[in-house]
Amino acid sequence: MFFRLIVVAVFASIGWASVASTALAQPPGVRKPAEDPALTPRREVLTTKDKVKINAFYFPSKEGKKAVPVIVVHEWKGQAGPYMKLFLALRESGFAVVALEYRGHGTSKTYTDERGTEQDFNIATMGRRDVEAIIRYDIEEVKQFLKAENNAGRLNLNALSLVGIGEGAIMAGYWASVDWKIPSVGRMKQGQDVKALVYVSPEKNLNGMAMVTPMQDPNLVRLPTLILAGKASPQGREAEKIGSRLETVKKKLNRGVATGYELFLPSTNLSGAALINDEPTAIPKIVTFLKENVDVSDSANEWIDRP
Repeated sequence: MFFRLIVVAVFASIGWASVASTALAQPPGVRKPAEDPALTPRREVLTTKDKVKINAFYFPSKEGKKAVPVIVVHEWKGQAGPYMKLFLALRESGFAVVALEYRGHGTSKTYTDERGTEQDFNIATMGRRDVEAIIRYDIEEVKQFLKAENNAGRLNLNALSLVGIGEGAIMAGYWASVDWKIPSVGRMKQGQDVKALVYVSPEKNLNGMAMVTPMQDPNLVRLPTLILAGKASPQGREAEKIGSRLETVKKKLNRGVATGYELFLPSTNLSGAALINDEPTAIPKIVTFLKENVDVSDSANEWIDRP
């Protein structure tokens, strides 16, 4: 019952209490064993280095050090709530999932100014500097949270994956590019944790930042990448363009074979949340791609204690 109440509370905070109640319904008289609170889905309030409080919704895995963590970055002017089916499917497959609602979005709409007064972000006036702050501070703070979970033995940060949706694909790509430029210090691993990328309905630009930029990063080109978009959707043509470029580069690097690359274009005009929730092949494709392309073993993406 405790587990059920906690999960319903998390789901309710992002507008999905009814889904939680249905998903967690049990036959009368059946008592579910108590679950470790550390493995209970919950909301986390994170404070970034520039002192902004952001909300993240965490769905822990029971796989311990073998658990692949996934950061989900929603679209601009969006929120985490519509992607509950994706979070649950990933968790049920053993992944540890964090869905952040970055500054100005969802339940992370306020900040404290220099005088200590709480102010509201205005999405209409948020520009490139704000997007850069989301990448530099918000997504990075989620990684710091995952580092603590890694060191507690509840996941493997060295096998990190990202799912970016809409403009979130741009931000996920830019952040992954930055993370791959962080060198290790001696035996202390600092960055280069991202091992797979999933771009869902990727947009072309966000406030002057282009999707093509991270797609051309030599480090990211080598990573397993899934591009998913409705073929007849507004993002379908862009997905084909960036996919074609990526495939060409991967073939040059791998003797004519685009290893770890998939372009999946179901015959639909759906985008974003609608594509995830209403196209029956979308979620299985994401789950299968990550399971097949992110290995955790003593020889691949081994668990490492982090400083």
